[in-house]
Amino acid sequence: MEHISSRENLIIKNVKKLKEKKYREEKKQFLIEGIRFVSEALVSDFHVDMVFITEDIISKFENLNLNNTTKIYSLSKQVFKEISSTENPQGIAALVNYNNINVKDRVGFYVLADKIQDPGNLGTIIRSAHASNALGVIITKGTVDVYNDKTLRATMGSIFHIPIIQDDELTFLRKLVDGGFKLLVSSLDTDKNFFDVDLKGEIIIAVGNEGAGISNEIMEFSSLKVKIPMPGGAESLNVSAASSIMMFEVVRQNSL
Repeated sequence: MEHISSRENLIIKNVKKLKEKKYREEKKQFLIEGIRFVSEALVSDFHVDMVFITEDIISKFENLNLNNTTKIYSLSKQVFKEISSTENPQGIAALVNYNNINVKDRVGFYVLADKIQDPGNLGTIIRSAHASNALGVIITKGTVDVYNDKTLRATMGSIFHIPIIQDDELTFLRKLVDGGFKLLVSSLDTDKNFFDVDLKGEIIIAVGNEGAGISNEIMEFSSLKVKIPMPGGAESLNVSAASSIMMFEVVRQNSL
């Protein structure tokens, strides 16, 4: 185990750069923090390149499931703060390589996140998609970066367990629709009750931007507009809440 005591260390400087999207995309790497998150990464199919632990808590993490190519560094608390994005860091972080989880060829449903801007919303959508056993999450151009630190934290580790398909040109969506998948879009501009729709079989649930809703380019692929009934009279639902309701209605119908 190597010790890093200087903020000017080249490794620390390079890791700090990963807080910016352009460097994450260039290096194909992202940084995660916290014992639960790091542990999830270590047992996943993602490659963990480096692990950073503050020198005062090294003894707590002697049994980390490291592979032979993962490097581990001890840091002073001051140096760790240089790479941390949290107010109260747990003292452990990891550098993880991008990894595209393969899409499974089976009957089920996808979730499409169209130009979602809030990282917490996108992270929650990914987490709910994992929990509901979705085939994958399709991300359109203009959606917040999946590897944003706030997005990652909101996934609670689900980022390591479900395919994320970045579909800037909508080629993946087009392939699904041409292959028989029905695209259901969440919209306030319809009287069609979502709970009256048959959700068995091959479908895509699309949810849109927090303010503008589903974009016109996605609407062109739609088979049906649906609305979640709100008898309490609220004007709308948070997009992550709406998507979770829709996903678990799919689960309910398929469990009958």
